[in-house]
Amino acid sequence: MLTAAERLRLFARARLLVWGTEYTDPQELFNEAVKRALVAANGAKQDGERGRPWPIDRVPLPAFLAGCMDSIADSSRESLGQTQTDRLEALAGEAGDVGTVLHRAGHWNTDVMEQAIEVEDTFDRQQHARADVRAIEVHFKDDQEVLAVIEGEKADMPVAEVLALFDLDQKTYDTARRRLRRQVDKLMPGRRQQ
Repeated sequence: MLTAAERLRLFARARLLVWGTEYTDPQELFNEAVKRALVAANGAKQDGERGRPWPIDRVPLPAFLAGCMDSIADSSRESLGQTQTDRLEALAGEAGDVGTVLHRAGHWNTDVMEQAIEVEDTFDRQQHARADVRAIEVHFKDDQEVLAVIEGEKADMPVAEVLALFDLDQKTYDTARRRLRRQVDKLMPGRRQQ
């Protein structure tokens, strides 16, 4: 059911989401989203998993799979703390202990309060960024040219690739990019530093 452009966009999104998760490959994350949709469609549990039902009459398939991948990646990142000790021990190897590896990597905070504040600040920044992205995507939901620019930026794609993928010319791309910048400035005044 997915077009080639939709598959490319979803895979590009998976490439961005996979960082910091247990998934080693974007295809693996994409496959997990599809698997959960199929498990829900089948109506049976698989390995104790209920799947994720697709509200077919309300959400387009690409948006549904993108949301699935977002959710799966977020859950994986949140569980990263559970597996971090094992990974750090593997990194430490025979050369040292986990504390030494953390300190060398610049992730060592001696003060528990400082650690808690850092985690809270990071979480707040991520929540604000997600809310901003949702607001921007909703604002431009009917502007396919601007959405193409946004997808290209999110996937860190070269302009030439965006032009080819979304069948745009350079002038249309530049105009859409200016429209995006101006509308975001109006939508979120003061977001850019002076």
